[in-house]
Amino acid sequence: MIRLRGSRRWVVVAVLALLPTLVLAEVSVQLDARGNFKRFYYLTRKRGPVNVVWAQVRPWVPQSVLLNSIGDNLGDLPPVIEISPVTGNPWVVWPKNFGNLKQLVIATWDIKGRKWTDASPITPGTPLVYDDLGPALAFDGAGTPYLVWWRAEQTAKIFFSTLINGVWTPPLLVSDQSVDSRLPSIALRGTTALITYLTPTGMASKNFETGLLINSAASLMDNPIPPLNTPPTSPGGGQAGGGDGFLKKR
Repeated sequence: MIRLRGSRRWVVVAVLALLPTLVLAEVSVQLDARGNFKRFYYLTRKRGPVNVVWAQVRPWVPQSVLLNSIGDNLGDLPPVIEISPVTGNPWVVWPKNFGNLKQLVIATWDIKGRKWTDASPITPGTPLVYDDLGPALAFDGAGTPYLVWWRAEQTAKIFFSTLINGVWTPPLLVSDQSVDSRLPSIALRGTTALITYLTPTGMASKNFETGLLINSAASLMDNPIPPLNTPPTSPGGGQAGGGDGFLKKR
């Protein structure tokens, strides 16, 4: 089941009752008479065993307001859509298919250009070895994005990233290395980030102080990026922040 995240009342989620032979899917925006962003649409329907989520539904909608309209043909997976509390515009993150491996990309609605931005990777330069799947996105009141997803390694893991000065931080491991962890969600409650995910024994949850989470992710930008299944190391060779990848309060 595909869920649309975000709770603003003016966000419209519509499923059109068209002929069953037609593909129902579309991620698009509606503009007002002056060409300004008004709302976004996310239309989707399961067709047989396949979820179709990108192809154009409404033939009268101009291509300029559609996002990734050939994504189904490319093998892209469903998006997660959230509204920035600062700009009021949608941010869309999805696993994009690159040579039958999935890498997370993001696009937003460009107010000035009145168009979708190009899809840009969250982790550029990451070797295409494992699929990055199941993104979940949340914003704090200042508009800082909190992104989590799971990587389909032999032991699946949950990672976190945020945007700092226009650059996404390297993936920060937030699940236990030895426990298979998948399908994360994230909720912000004041200065606490609650990350919940599925393990072989059921749902697991971790609470993180948001400042610590952001600072720990930012610290990876200042150090050589270690293998993603090992903790980051300090310049002296020891494990940074006690060995779990997180900075420690002093």
